[in-house]
Amino acid sequence: MEQNIVISRHVVNTIKSLPHIEREAISDALARELILGQDPNESLTPVQSMLYAMIRFYVRQDMDRSSLCKTT
Repeated sequence: MEQNIVISRHVVNTIKSLPHIEREAISDALARELILGQDPNESLTPVQSMLYAMIRFYVRQDMDRSSLCKTT
């Protein structure tokens, strides 16, 4: 079973608050992983990888919360 992708307002606001270059890189990385199923880390700098890990954690939390709400 595939899980829906959940991008919360918190994630959107976090990405929007980043400088332009990081915002583009993180948005691209999320699309590469969540939509295309590719490993995004090869295209990120070390700082961008750290930011991506944090934002990806938020997305996973939101997706987990969403799936819990559907089962109850």
